[in-house]
Amino acid sequence: CSRVGSKNKSSARSERGTVLIEFVFAIIIFAAFAYGLLAMSLWGIGAFFIQEAAHEAAERYAVTMDESSAESRALSRLGKWAYAFVKPESVSASVWKDGDSARARVVAEPRIKRLYLYELPQIEKTSLCVFEYRFRRSGEFLW
Repeated sequence: CSRVGSKNKSSARSERGTVLIEFVFAIIIFAAFAYGLLAMSLWGIGAFFIQEAAHEAAERYAVTMDESSAESRALSRLGKWAYAFVKPESVSASVWKDGDSARARVVAEPRIKRLYLYELPQIEKTSLCVFEYRFRRSGEFLW
C-alpha cells in the first residue's frame, strides 16, 4: 500500500517539472519572437520616415533648385520622432538633377542593427520629382 502512494507522488513531481521546463522553453521562444517583431517594426517605421524625408527633399529641390535648402529640409522633416527609430548621427541626404527631374536620396542606420545572427541593412530611400518650371518661368504659362 505504501509503494503505490510513493509512485503517485514521484509522478506528480515529474509532471510538474515537465510543465515547468515546457513553460520556460515557450517563454524563451516567445521572447525571441517578440524581439524579432520589435526590431523589424522599428526598421519599417524608420524606413517610412526616411522615405518621407526623401520625398520632401526631392520636392523642395524641384521647386527651388537649391541643394542646401533641399538637404536641410530632408533632415528637418525627420524631426524628433524619427530619431527614435534611426540614429541621428547616421542620417545623410543628397539631391541632384537627373534630366528633367530632381532626385533625392536619404540614408540612415536603424537603432537596432542586429537581429540575432542577421544584421539589419541601413535604410536607403530615393525619390523623384519633376522640376516645377511654372514657378521659375511663369511667363510661359497662362494662369
